[in-house]
Amino acid sequence: MKTLIICFSQTGNTRRIAEQIRNGIVEVTGQCDMKKLDEVDKNSLADYDLVGLGCPVFYYQEPFNVRNFIEDLPQLNGRHWFVFCTHGSVIGNTFPSMADRLQKKGVLVIGYHDSYADGTLPFYPYPTLTTGHPDALDLKEARAFGRKIAARSQRIAEGDKSLIPAPKSVPEAWVRSSQMLNPEFLQQTMPKLRIDMQKCIKCHECEDNCPVKGIDVESEPPRIQQPCVYCWNCAKVCPTLAIEGDWDMLVAMAPANYMHYREALDEAAARGEFRWLIDPDSIRFDDPLYKQREREIRIGGKDRS
Repeated sequence: MKTLIICFSQTGNTRRIAEQIRNGIVEVTGQCDMKKLDEVDKNSLADYDLVGLGCPVFYYQEPFNVRNFIEDLPQLNGRHWFVFCTHGSVIGNTFPSMADRLQKKGVLVIGYHDSYADGTLPFYPYPTLTTGHPDALDLKEARAFGRKIAARSQRIAEGDKSLIPAPKSVPEAWVRSSQMLNPEFLQQTMPKLRIDMQKCIKCHECEDNCPVKGIDVESEPPRIQQPCVYCWNCAKVCPTLAIEGDWDMLVAMAPANYMHYREALDEAAARGEFRWLIDPDSIRFDDPLYKQREREIRIGGKDRS
């Protein structure tokens, strides 16, 4: 049984989950390759009996580069895949969206796994509601899922189709949110980034960490957000804060957004699906991450990026 995990991860949280899923699969099959999303040869995927595709949740759905990856796949004629994600409170429409697109490629989606994970966005406070995740228990659960999905794939291949699950139902509000927050809408409403070339040291960290190669600091004028998936990772990794944006609108929206996120997390905790690792009442909305980074760099402190 030949297996592969494909992972898109920026801060490392999704990769940590992916590694544990791989470890679990290896316990059952003795083998599991692992590749980054942008390293995958799509024409080789038919060689695998089981493939996992994992990513963080952006805007209640899979990141747009992951969506494009799926839509560019060849027909895979019944190959077994599973999907997994990390998220800061709400999975949203991620699994139904990924499953629907994979099924159109002839994929048999045989499993789903999600994990809570720390979130770091420039305009949100840090620590955040899920800071501390994934912890040791989350990683243990990911490894157990790896064992389970490998065994499930073997049994389905032997003919037990009853083991194929459907993704959990999604509240209509989250579906609408994911549909509204499409690339065109985000392009019109999200902050326009700029590169201050007096601060830029041309370390190329932003270029290297852009998942869609949307940045070129050597061009004249410098190119940024062309294209963009609105992950804001470039602003987080820049060591000199040369990438700037007007975060005021998103900072102002944070308290209301967090109220909804906290409601979802409280409900998940009541079901035994989430564990608070920080005191949510300790979160300071007047100190978003970008201000913390400005302060740290100004006083010569350690840069969290």
